[in-house]
Amino acid sequence: MENPQSIVDLLNRDHEKAERLLDELDSRGAGDLADYYCNLREELVRHEVAEELIVYPAFREHVEGGEAIAEACLQEQAKAEQALSTLEKQDTTTLSFRTQLGELRDSVLAHARHEEAEVFPELESRLNRDELNELGARYEKALRAAPTHPHPHAPDTPPGNAILGPIAALMDRVRDAMHAA
Repeated sequence: MENPQSIVDLLNRDHEKAERLLDELDSRGAGDLADYYCNLREELVRHEVAEELIVYPAFREHVEGGEAIAEACLQEQAKAEQALSTLEKQDTTTLSFRTQLGELRDSVLAHARHEEAEVFPELESRLNRDELNELGARYEKALRAAPTHPHPHAPDTPPGNAILGPIAALMDRVRDAMHAA
């Protein structure tokens, strides 16, 4: 069995991975943006959905006043998901696409800093190591099962996200397979 990892360690790992990927934007040529965007979209959507399923319910449960912070973070994520959905329909070779992708980068990085400053320390102070590791295991499972495309009109809180998320993920995987063929 693998060594369990804390939810906070896993979230920080994902934030670092996203930051490295977002840092690549300026070095990408117009012809390279389509593949770059697909990779970025999948990483961000999977992370956001896994947070919605695992992190924010735990935050609400264990942190006094956590509802307001969780809601603010979910609103930030909803804006990013809408931006991803809009970008998904655009021509990746246009200046507008690159500009909007740059704006998304800035908002995603600000969101990550918000979580790192307010959410992660609270989780670490309220939960013991076993609880953090259990959330980490559940988070990793959620990442594997999460959709790969944005679904901005889908619910982002339980129980709706837990019910519709796997259906959306299955549809996304079929869609991805058809485009790859």
